[in-house]
Amino acid sequence: MKVIICEYHPWKSDFRIGNHHYARMFLDRGWDVLWISHPVSFVHGLKSENRERMELARRGPVRHPGGPTELVPYTYLPFLNAPVLSSTWVLENSRRFFSPSLRGSLGKAGFDKPDLLWITDTVMHAIVDTADAKALAVRIADDNIEFAGIPKSLRAVEKRLVRRADAVFATSLPLQKRFEAMGGARVHLLRNGVDFDHFQGEFEKPGEYEGIAGPIAIYMGAMDHWFAVEWVESLATRRPDITLVLIGREGIDLAPLNLFPNVRVLGRRLYEEIPRYLAYASVGIIPFRRTRLVESISPLKLFEFLAAGLPVVSTRWSELEFLAGPALLASDGEEFVRLVSRVVDEDWKGEQGDHFRRFAKENSWQARFDGAMSVLARYLE
Repeated sequence: MKVIICEYHPWKSDFRIGNHHYARMFLDRGWDVLWISHPVSFVHGLKSENRERMELARRGPVRHPGGPTELVPYTYLPFLNAPVLSSTWVLENSRRFFSPSLRGSLGKAGFDKPDLLWITDTVMHAIVDTADAKALAVRIADDNIEFAGIPKSLRAVEKRLVRRADAVFATSLPLQKRFEAMGGARVHLLRNGVDFDHFQGEFEKPGEYEGIAGPIAIYMGAMDHWFAVEWVESLATRRPDITLVLIGREGIDLAPLNLFPNVRVLGRRLYEEIPRYLAYASVGIIPFRRTRLVESISPLKLFEFLAAGLPVVSTRWSELEFLAGPALLASDGEEFVRLVSRVVDEDWKGEQGDHFRRFAKENSWQARFDGAMSVLARYLE
């Protein structure tokens, strides 16, 4: 059987999001997988960070050893957050300027008649009318138009796909309610999960941890406008005995944190390396601002922290309240510092680590995948 997964991120990246795990599940079950990442254009070619994606676009469908076939479409009319290019007309017609054509690329890859279309990157909406698929699943992982740089015109296409899909999978309860209100009659809650086994075992201590004698509070993930730097500063000031380790892409200025001797900003790390950083930490932290975007997030890092046996202290937001998991939720910076201090001083990792792992194991990607496929079975038959 064949599935096309449309995802914003490329197959090879320094982190793993939900669709990476779902693609692996399909592959392990003998499916052929075509991974279509976000289209590139001459604008993307201006940045060196896009060099590999531009090369993939030039080569056409590329088969990754042990992985999916990947297609990076190239378009002469990119849909971007810029005058004219952010219009609904460009969004609807960008596919007409793909080179080579989308239909031709699908035929070359052998995916012109897939069994399943699995769409998260809704910019690739044209695939619905191009590929003759048995079933259409739309997976909504975030409230996309709340991201900086995403044109608001994308919402109209999302609404159309939600109404047309055989199944819509929303990763949080707020997202589920929002898309049901748009007319999606078949919106299912399919939260993010965790590759539990990835975080089990004995791991080598990271070199960056040498010289750290006290407890470690760790954050991993993107740090952008939703990241509450002031909460981190407050924790670093009031608990100089706790070392704060921040791992991930920096989308905001974190220079003020360099003034604190107990804060270490490490930048990006490969997904394969993350378990060893968690294994020697004392608590996982998620210090977010409570924005409309954050309200809809099902945080991958929550389940990954718990899989590593770490207590978690996070900003309080709707989805985490609905989840009713073991994370401690803070309403403000003061409470955040107090809760982090509590779990560290009372050694929650040592006392309750097995409890956290059990909760994570119940929320595995395997369980999520099985739930999705049970919904789609009737259409695939």
